[in-house]
Parts: sequence; C-alpha cells; structure tokens
Amino acid sequence: MKRVYLAGPPYADEYRRRASALLGGCGCESVDPMRRDFRGRTQGREAEIVAGDLADIESCDAVLAAFTSPDEGTAMEAWYAHSIGKPVVVYTGGTPPHPWTVYVADVLCADLEDAVETLLRTGT
Repeated sequence: MKRVYLAGPPYADEYRRRASALLGGCGCESVDPMRRDFRGRTQGREAEIVAGDLADIESCDAVLAAFTSPDEGTAMEAWYAHSIGKPVVVYTGGTPPHPWTVYVADVLCADLEDAVETLLRTGT
C-alpha cells in the first residue's frame, strides 16, 4: 500500500478530506499531519511539530502538496521531501505556482483528482 503525506496549509480541511477520500478509494494510505492538531497552540511546541512532520514524510512513499495559497509549512515540507528524494506532486487549484514550487515539484496539477491520478499512474 502506497503511503502519501498530505502537505498543505493548516486550515485546508476540505483539501485533506477530499485527498484522503480519493487516495483511500485507490488503495493508498493518506498520512495527515493535522491528526496532531496544534492549531492555536503551537508556541513552545515547534520542535515537536516539525519532528513529527519530518518523521511522517520519511515514512511515506510520496508527498501530495496543496499550494493553493501561500504557506511556509507546506513549502518546507515539499522542500524536505524533495531533498530526500521523495516524489512531490503539487496541487495548485489553478493558483500560479511560485518558482520554488515548480523547482521542488515532480508534477504540477491544477486539479486534485489529476494530482491523485498522477501519483497512481506514474508510480510517483
């Protein structure tokens, strides 16, 4: 079973719900870092948050990153995955990608369904 890390802004709940459903329907396991929900209580827990996210990324086969709006955490997660050789598929929602997003992405998709299909089809 392919494990896919769901990178995205903290309040992208709809993205996470849709991506989890699409991946689960294809026999993949989505790994949602927001299961450790620190929203509103991050101060003093930064090391715990980052260590958990990095461990999750390392345990996955690929990263699906929502770059539908600017978010430092998503950018760092995608960069880290890219730097350790994990495939990164980016979902833009039609938002023009930043040059750094293009650099770390193996594939850019405007549509979430296309991004998930790309993960499955290409083995990415």
